[in-house]
Order: sequence, then C-alpha cells, then structure tokens
Amino acid sequence: MRLAHINNNSSIYGFGNTFAIWTQGCSLKCKGCWNKSMHDFEGGFYIKIEDLIIQIKEAANKYNISGVSILGGEPLEQFEELLKLIKLIKKLNLGIILYTGYEKEEIISSGKAEIFDYADLLISGRYIEERRNINNHLFGSDNQVMDFLTDRYKNEEIINGTYVEIDINEDGRIDMYGYPDDFFDIIKWFIN
Repeated sequence: MRLAHINNNSSIYGFGNTFAIWTQGCSLKCKGCWNKSMHDFEGGFYIKIEDLIIQIKEAANKYNISGVSILGGEPLEQFEELLKLIKLIKKLNLGIILYTGYEKEEIISSGKAEIFDYADLLISGRYIEERRNINNHLFGSDNQVMDFLTDRYKNEEIINGTYVEIDINEDGRIDMYGYPDDFFDIIKWFIN
C-alpha cells in the first residue's frame, strides 16, 4: 500500500489514542487541500499490509491505541489494499475511522460499499474551501458528513475545537498535525 505518513500515537484524529495513516495519491485534488503533497500517486512510500499491521499491533501495546484512522490522499483510490487492511484491523478489535472525499452515494455506485461492513465511522465528502471550519473535531469543511456505521463511537463523544498536535521525534524532527497555521494565527492574536 502506498502511504504518505504514519503517526502511531495521535490524540486528534480519533477518540483517545489513535494510529493515523495517511494514504498517498488523490485524483480529487480539492481546491484548498492542505495535503497537496499527498496527491501524487508516485510519492510517499510503499509498505506491505502485513508490516503495517505489525506496527499497529506494536502501537496498541505501547501506546494503548484504541483505533485506527485512515486519511489521505484518498484511501479509496487503493481500494483492494484498503479493504485488506481494514479487515485485518477489525480482527484486532480496534476502531476504524475512514476519511474519504467521496460521497456515500459515490462509494455505493462505484461498488465499494463493502467498506461499510468494517469501518466504524465514515467521514465523507469533498473538502470545500469556502466551507472550511477549523473548529470541527474530525473534519475540515461543514459539508462533510459523519456516518456512525457501528455503535463503537458516538456523536456525543465529539468535542469540537481547534486541535493541533506537535510530535518531536527521536531524531529531533518536529511533525505538526491538525491546523497548525491557524493555531499560530490564534496564538499571535492573543499575544498581540
């Protein structure tokens, strides 16, 4: 499977500690997308599904993760690999949050509805720059829809706000997640 990035212990892309996976490649290329580096299908890196499952198991033991969030890029553009991955995650008894720019009806009409049998929460719909809302906990524009496909997660668990996560890796590299540009704008406003 071609991926752009992995965060093995995120606190903002799910409920509790979450293993976050960003897939590589997206033909939708929504205007204003902040993951433009993930559009190219040749970018990122390749990982075997089995090796990814090993990393998820390790994170479950080390960080007590309770779920896996799959973002993009566009996960559905690697449908066979995605389906294999979420079937294996389901066997680990971890929650699955799946992000896609496709509408639920598009998923059904394209013959990819089988993912509904495995995902616990589907967040769907194109990112629309004019409808951007950085105060939504789990999605970026107000048109996007959350479908709770199982009772694992509940809408009442969502706490909206502007979330930013900063990780300092062992090699000293800093990774920032969420909406860091907007976060810094807010900080500057408070300082001034």
